[in-house]
Amino acid sequence: MKRVVVGGTFEYLHRGHRELLKKAFEMGDYVLIGVTSDDFKRECTKSFKERRKAVENFVRGFGKKYEIVEIHDKYGPTLEEDFDIIVVSPETRKTAEEINRLREERGMKRMEILEIPLVIGEDLLPISSSRIRSGEIDTEGKRLKPLRVGIGSTNPSKIKAVESIFRKIIPGKIIFEAVEVDPEVPPQPFEEQTVKGAINRAKKALGDRDYGVGIEAGLFWNEEVEEYFDKAFCVIVDKYSRVTYGYSGGFVYPPKIIEMVKRGMEIGEAMEILSGIKDIKKKMGAIGYLSKGLIDRSEFNAQAVLMAMIPRISSELYFS
Repeated sequence: MKRVVVGGTFEYLHRGHRELLKKAFEMGDYVLIGVTSDDFKRECTKSFKERRKAVENFVRGFGKKYEIVEIHDKYGPTLEEDFDIIVVSPETRKTAEEINRLREERGMKRMEILEIPLVIGEDLLPISSSRIRSGEIDTEGKRLKPLRVGIGSTNPSKIKAVESIFRKIIPGKIIFEAVEVDPEVPPQPFEEQTVKGAINRAKKALGDRDYGVGIEAGLFWNEEVEEYFDKAFCVIVDKYSRVTYGYSGGFVYPPKIIEMVKRGMEIGEAMEILSGIKDIKKKMGAIGYLSKGLIDRSEFNAQAVLMAMIPRISSELYFS
């Protein structure tokens, strides 16, 4: 008989908890469920009795043997009883590894650690009891409060790019806040300076918001074709410190523009001279002018934002 152990506070029996419990019953013939005591998790708003009842109501129909016990520390009965598998989330994996180390020291066999991915809400952030408690989301991960997104720039093309992609991916009300920040890179960044600028913009835009987004355009040298390509680099950081990255497509500037840039001029200035359009980088951008309107700067920046969102859209493949 395969014995499985799983534990938690289970303050709100949200979708993530249910996936954890389902996996435990899928893997074992007998499941021991540890529910933390009221003294162990004092920030919890529900009593042990309430939480135990909610867990029992959920698992009683699985048709397998189980036991629900009160635990007063992070180890529960795992240092005294024999188990084959412990089911954990990424947040509790370190505790499981510590338990295995202590079991070995006591001459007990190691348990197989089965980690399931964090379950993500409709805002692409992890579902958690603390978020439910604060009224951000419900137990299914549906957003209840407006999502707050900081954008590390007041450039209209960057703001429009971020707004268009986030609204396409995340439902509900979103508040976008443009923040004027110092990216701490030269006005015309090259290569890694571009990446650094985007990182700094995102981190400075995050503040107490849900997301911070930074976009920086720069020139990237390609050795094979011996050309500089203009690319937008996007960095997205969330309040859980998870960071994702993405590039836009790249295009080559006319030789005259590259010559002016090599003499110390910023791309925007050079393009103003070439096109005769003042503040072109805040309007159609160089790409809008050079493509004769087939794509503008906002669409170009949006490519980078979308690429940076891909690991979040498929988070089970990236954050497990």
